[in-house]
Amino acid sequence: MANDARHVVVLGIDGLRPDLVTESTMPHLVALAKDGTWNRRHSTVFPSETRGALTALATGATAQVNGIAGNQFYVRGTSPDQVFTETTHDWWAADERLAGDLVKAPSISEVLHQAGRPFAVVTSSGPGALPALNWKGQQRGQTGFNVRHPQIGYPHSFAARAHHSLKIPAGGISADGPMTAFRVFEREIWPYDKPATTILWCTEVDSVSHLHGLQSSQLLEKMRGCDDVIGELRAWRDAQPERDNITLFIVSDHGHVTIGGTVNVADALCQVGFKAAASFNDDATQVLVRPGRAVGLWLKQDDPALLHDIRDFMMAQIWFGGAFSPAREPGSTNGMVDGSLALELLGAGGERAPHLFIHLGKMPAGDQAGYLDPVFYDPGDYDLRVGGGTHGGLHRGEFTAVLAGYGAGLAQGRVSDIPSSITDIAPTILSLLGIDAPKTMTGRVLAEVCGDAPESEELASAEILSAGGCKNTLLAGIKRQGHFHVSEGGIEGC
Repeated sequence: MANDARHVVVLGIDGLRPDLVTESTMPHLVALAKDGTWNRRHSTVFPSETRGALTALATGATAQVNGIAGNQFYVRGTSPDQVFTETTHDWWAADERLAGDLVKAPSISEVLHQAGRPFAVVTSSGPGALPALNWKGQQRGQTGFNVRHPQIGYPHSFAARAHHSLKIPAGGISADGPMTAFRVFEREIWPYDKPATTILWCTEVDSVSHLHGLQSSQLLEKMRGCDDVIGELRAWRDAQPERDNITLFIVSDHGHVTIGGTVNVADALCQVGFKAAASFNDDATQVLVRPGRAVGLWLKQDDPALLHDIRDFMMAQIWFGGAFSPAREPGSTNGMVDGSLALELLGAGGERAPHLFIHLGKMPAGDQAGYLDPVFYDPGDYDLRVGGGTHGGLHRGEFTAVLAGYGAGLAQGRVSDIPSSITDIAPTILSLLGIDAPKTMTGRVLAEVCGDAPESEELASAEILSAGGCKNTLLAGIKRQGHFHVSEGGIEGC
């Protein structure tokens, strides 16, 4: 039975790396975690990119189930071009292209709508974040608003009221986005609707990490700005008559690592004779390449010999950091490409999976130039440069994420070492609300933060290693209750 009195507010800080959270950088977050809960082994999904991770948060499922395999991906048998998720228009164009089947799993938005409970999302992010968190929410009469792009908002009566009452310029705001997003919730959503769940999503930490890096004063400034919002959110919650029924979660979707070197994988393939490009628009193209930290490769036609030649070339490169492909057979840890591990270990298999994912590795020890966690990166069309931050892969710095909780239904003063995932947030929210989660939500209810289980237990470290090459792909993690929880990935060998 649904608990109609319970409310959950999620504050998401895009790109916040948990090991950068200290009493000096984010005192309000540290205090909230001390009084509530903190998960020390919380991770995101693969690829560790924002729109894929936000869809995983909303659907409680990995890309293998929900179909959103990162910020961009290719879907066989449709257009020759990749699917993009950067703008609202991208989402709707892709959904039209895929006959209404872009997102393949129900989200918390749909579940709450069916339960007759209000749901709201407010962002200070790029235009693609709102559909990732509340896909088709406008059609359900739910509330959505983007303070950076105020033309994106619904229903119109609410959006007009928020736009004018908070004096948000027609072109959006470029400063104080997190606090403005909170004020929209505090003044224009909560008094009217008291949503069962509200998600506030703020991009500023991620944006400045990309531009200025992990050791910059600009990053510290944005972290403190978000921390001020956490202080305001907690004070708001504690002042409400309903405070004993309000739960707060502070989360991030991934961390960051430093770009130590760049590579254009498509160009590298072309230089040695492979015909690679970003789409299949050219009839001569053999391989479609998705850039990033995890480079996806789709062949125009199944060709095992070509795939193995590409694998051999990749493994010989200094920037090779691991290979993943669809499982050789159901339940196998080995990918169909020799020397690779199964994408299903990462929740990244399924019909939209590439023939091969190449994870880009760390910079050699002698080329680190003083950077924190320097890695290789394929920027594609993005203007990201050496020294800036990036994410998308399996380095611990980018694969870990923040999860703290405070308030109704949660333990007090609890630090958990039990592995958790961003896919666990939606089923935990629904459990707090007394609503059954759909079977597509592959995440679990976080009983340990709800006080229903020990905060820690005997856990065994584990590794899975590929076979068949000089550079073997390695996944490290924790084995718990028969399930392998990935902590990071890389290579082992010469």
